[in-house]
Amino acid sequence: MENTLVNSSNIFKLKWKFFTFRVVSYFSFLLIPVYVQKDLHVNPAGMGLMMTLYILFIVSQWFLLGKEIDHRLKIYFRVNSSIDRVVYRLFLGMFFFILLFNLINLLDSKWVYNSYWITWAVLGLFYSWPTRGKIIQESVSSSFGEFRFLDNFEKTLVGLILLMFVFSLPDLPPLVNIEMLKLYFDPLEKIGNPLWNFLLINYYPFKGYPELFRLAWSLHFYIVGMGLFLLVLYAFLRFFVARRLSLLGVFALISSWSFSKTLTTNIEFSMLTTYSLVWVWTLLWVTKSSTYRAGLFMGLVSFWGTLLNPSFAILVFFQIGFLIFVFLKDRTLWFKRQLLKYALFGVILTVLRLLSHTDLLEPLHGIDLGFLKHAAQEIDRKGFFILGIFGLVLALVKYYRPKMVFFNEFQIERESVSIFLVSISIYIIFSLFWDDSLVTGFGMMWPLAFLSLIPLEILFQSLSRMRSRRNMIYLIYILICLLDSHFEGRVKVFLKIFNS
Repeated sequence: MENTLVNSSNIFKLKWKFFTFRVVSYFSFLLIPVYVQKDLHVNPAGMGLMMTLYILFIVSQWFLLGKEIDHRLKIYFRVNSSIDRVVYRLFLGMFFFILLFNLINLLDSKWVYNSYWITWAVLGLFYSWPTRGKIIQESVSSSFGEFRFLDNFEKTLVGLILLMFVFSLPDLPPLVNIEMLKLYFDPLEKIGNPLWNFLLINYYPFKGYPELFRLAWSLHFYIVGMGLFLLVLYAFLRFFVARRLSLLGVFALISSWSFSKTLTTNIEFSMLTTYSLVWVWTLLWVTKSSTYRAGLFMGLVSFWGTLLNPSFAILVFFQIGFLIFVFLKDRTLWFKRQLLKYALFGVILTVLRLLSHTDLLEPLHGIDLGFLKHAAQEIDRKGFFILGIFGLVLALVKYYRPKMVFFNEFQIERESVSIFLVSISIYIIFSLFWDDSLVTGFGMMWPLAFLSLIPLEILFQSLSRMRSRRNMIYLIYILICLLDSHFEGRVKVFLKIFNS
């Protein structure tokens, strides 16, 4: 009895200590909009840092909400990488915040403001009290367990990726009203109103301060759009290659001069043309997750696509068809029905969005092979991507002739290669007739980055017993990617932003 009381007392103390720390830190970040409003004369770099911290705080709440949804719905899944779990929960939390903030947007302006602060205050108190003892033992670093054992080369590469990400920030839009900002971030007017409503409520405290509001939306498109894109890219690559090569693939993409130029000329591409990667990764993740409850996420990803571009709604039929009849053909009929049951919520939202844009059911143009031009342009800007041509040949041979002696040490699963090839074929065909957004900008860069790693994976696996030689080759490719990154040009743009 005494031991029980002591343990209970210790647990209460731990919970109270956790609660106090979490509440103080939570509301310190939540009140950043109040700090910056009171001191608008802070230098631009300081203002940018404060806004970045606020955005990271918001993103962390998406993760916590996604985690709580997992717990409440008892969604347990198998992951290939710890980043899979991070990416999945970030997107899941964001999707539900989009739905919540669109409901809040239906209120009048006074209640919108009050509901904003009430929502965050309630969530803060809810997240802060550990309802389960396991929460106390968890930390941010525990969610990135894969990065605990990085060697010196990998740590250096992670540092270079973060440095390149910071200095690739595109220039800010002109100081205009909200409607003009929408036009700047979406000149083709593809993005749906629910997403704009979400962004409006997400940064509602800055609405009365045009300069802060412009900075908030600009950093959101870059930090959230490209940050999630790079995380998804790493998670996708881990299905095929080792950790160090996955990091090299991310670095190859972010060090490409196209990465910076594309954002400078088309900031909307940070979300519009990155959807193809999210779509393909979702197919891989749902197939490998071993749970029919993953259907909830799959349906909401389709709905997310319709918010970026209504024509993407057509892809949901290909996604469900190939998943049920090809990728999960060995699963029982009951499993498939349950998967569709959980996906139904997102699919209904997707179909409703599609029915409101029935004109998109007709092809927008004739057959257009422009994706080949885009591929050639990316290869020309980044010499590393020339390896992608050889990688594509090897992927096709791996799919059609998996038992060749040449592939004895090539440990990539044929099923994963099949999902990639089928998926990329679907959206290339989609681009030929409907919309080429999926094969322009970042939609062409990530497949080239992935395919370029396949020859290196074969090389590294064949040199598995020669660690020093592998490290030397790895270092050479890091330097190759770094030398044509135009890093000095990125630094000039970055300094121009905060000196103007």
